[in-house]
Amino acid sequence: MTRKLLLVGAVTLASLAGLAGTLLQIGPADAQEPFAGSWDVVDVVQAPWVEADYKGPVNAEIAQGRITFMAQAVQAPGFLNCDKARFEVAEVPAAFLFQGNLSDPARQAADLGHDGGDILNLAMTCQSGDADVYMDFSLLADDLLVFALDNMIYRLRRVAE
Repeated sequence: MTRKLLLVGAVTLASLAGLAGTLLQIGPADAQEPFAGSWDVVDVVQAPWVEADYKGPVNAEIAQGRITFMAQAVQAPGFLNCDKARFEVAEVPAAFLFQGNLSDPARQAADLGHDGGDILNLAMTCQSGDADVYMDFSLLADDLLVFALDNMIYRLRRVAE
């Protein structure tokens, strides 16, 4: 009797562990689904939190590139390329954009193309070579994604399939 109970318990635990593993794998993929696919950088603008005469560096490789989000990887130019990316997705208010650096978040987010309401934010972490990379990508509209780098804002449009 004890052996049967142990066997049933082991089978049940194995089944639950398998189900939990499946749920954990499904969760992040579903959560990042709005970001999945390819995005082309369409322009780079000066961030509104810097002085008007600031001439920040534009990463030419990224500014002319395409970023493709996959379930566990990112294909992108330069340091944004990552074979083992980790993603966290959250709905955030406009005040969260660019680590809270906007002085008038609702207006400035709208100026960048935000269509109102909360913003879906994808935080990507990755070890790329000797560096740890952390980048926030914010979905301002169904086909508009932004991120900031060196006080410049990169705007991307979804590539039609």
